Amino acid sequence: MMRYAPRTKRHVVAAAIAAVAVVAPLTISSAATPEVGVAEMAAAQRPASRTGVVTRTVETTTTTTLPPAPPSSEQALEILALVNHERTSRGLQRLQLEVKLNNAAQKHTAEQAAIGDIYHFAADGTGPGDRITAAGYAFSSWGENVAAGQRSSEQVMDAWMASPGHCRNILNPSYTELGVGYLETSNSYRTWWTQKFARPRGVDAPAGTYNPAWC
Repeated sequence: MMRYAPRTKRHVVAAAIAAVAVVAPLTISSAATPEVGVAEMAAAQRPASRTGVVTRTVETTTTTTLPPAPPSSEQALEILALVNHERTSRGLQRLQLEVKLNNAAQKHTAEQAAIGDIYHFAADGTGPGDRITAAGYAFSSWGENVAAGQRSSEQVMDAWMASPGHCRNILNPSYTELGVGYLETSNSYRTWWTQKFARPRGVDAPAGTYNPAWC
């Protein structure tokens, strides 16, 4: 059962995450050099869970249609409810689940599970914007959060909200739509999570201002 408790300044509730999580926030703007912050651990200290974040605002023109996303999973609906609780409690617009973003999120979740690790940019250089475009979604802005090893929607949301980069994506006023990917496997971290945030091209940004104190 989900709880709706304020998540402002707090630690991650799951001790295993707080102790061993590796967070790799990456923020890119169309006119700036990427700034990367990475905390790495030795292979012998492989974490029980990980999270990763990336955001970008840019225009794209190429689209390729992929098969429709499967119906929203229970986890996707839970994540949507938790995200919207965080947003509306701060006066921000609710996000809507979007099928193409769901498709992109689920595909990336499966790709990460297949190699046994989380990432934003593939070996061939393709990144979150490319994956959203390949799903047939024309965007004006996007953001991506990924994670692995958290056993519930609440646990992964706690991990994301406790990390400034991930928190900023969740509370970015300019986004209007969300896609969620979730997969359970028998290998590596076992549970895999992806959030795809976006606003369609041609849609004005909603009213609302981000407050740095939130994250």
